[in-house]
Amino acid sequence: MDPEHPLKPEPGSERPSPAPSLAGAGTVAGMGLQFALSILLFLFAGQWIDGKLGTAPLFLIVFVFLGAGGSFYSIYRKLMQQQRRADEQRRK
Repeated sequence: MDPEHPLKPEPGSERPSPAPSLAGAGTVAGMGLQFALSILLFLFAGQWIDGKLGTAPLFLIVFVFLGAGGSFYSIYRKLMQQQRRADEQRRK
């Protein structure tokens, strides 16, 4: 390789680097908060039902898994929606 003539990418193969955005960071932080709050809400609901029915820890465990599963699904949908928007913007 010649130091005076460095290799250059072929025309059209360069991609602009994505600009960092604070909006994206806020979205990710919001998803994390939603995940944690959802699990806590379902945890307390499971504890309350177990206390009323005397079935501890059955509903607590079931509700925690329901809260986590629902949160994962919600986050997945949001991420896929963002990906579709980004793909549409790249096509334009």
